[in-house]
Amino acid sequence: MSKEKKIKAVIFDLDDTLLSEYEFVVSGYKYVSVFLSRMIGVSAEEINERLWELSKDTYANAFNRLFDSYGIAYTKNEVISLVDAYRNHPANLTFYPDVYPTLNALKEKGILTDIISDGDPQRQWNKINFAVAAMQSDNRSENDGQELASPDKWFDAIILNDEFGGERFRKPNPHGFKVIAGKLGIDPSEMIYVGDNPAKDFHISADLPVRTARIIREHGIYNDKEYLDGIKETYGITALTDILDII
Repeated sequence: MSKEKKIKAVIFDLDDTLLSEYEFVVSGYKYVSVFLSRMIGVSAEEINERLWELSKDTYANAFNRLFDSYGIAYTKNEVISLVDAYRNHPANLTFYPDVYPTLNALKEKGILTDIISDGDPQRQWNKINFAVAAMQSDNRSENDGQELASPDKWFDAIILNDEFGGERFRKPNPHGFKVIAGKLGIDPSEMIYVGDNPAKDFHISADLPVRTARIIREHGIYNDKEYLDGIKETYGITALTDILDII
């Protein structure tokens, strides 16, 4: 361990690492259920329940399958409008309670903090902006009443892999890590990536000398996933603040 390079940057996954993907889905389904209720004449409560029933195994194509379950014909544009409403709904999202003290402490230590995340960029930016705004409001008094800035106050770089050209750039593709190392001007061996999904978050260590840490959150969507190629995390943590002891 003494030969390892000093960690200069902590890179975070977004969903189920910094904020709850489950809470976003809960919020989104409730919002879209009201939207759909007006469209198909079924109560929002029933629609919400059916969406969750259809999502037991996968969230994929939930709205298509909802229409099919009611035997209702639909157009591609109608589904697109629902997806857009879901992605951009006014989500009441917050970061997990351990995020602010961790980011604050890392900034005080001069450690770079960043995000690498998969998923629709519009949806992911929506989550980040809502959560940062909530953190700003919650901690304003702690910062002498001064307004906490937008995401770039807390994150030196934000990489949304889909922005490179779609799903093929998602983890375990190492492209995003190479880009962020270049942006930060550091070697991958000076980074640690904190994530939750065994199916993709920790495989990076097979391609680049990036150290990894796994956090398991309550209601984490990927808690029971198998490790891709059996490649596990470097460290296991129970709270984000544990990263402070590692670095």
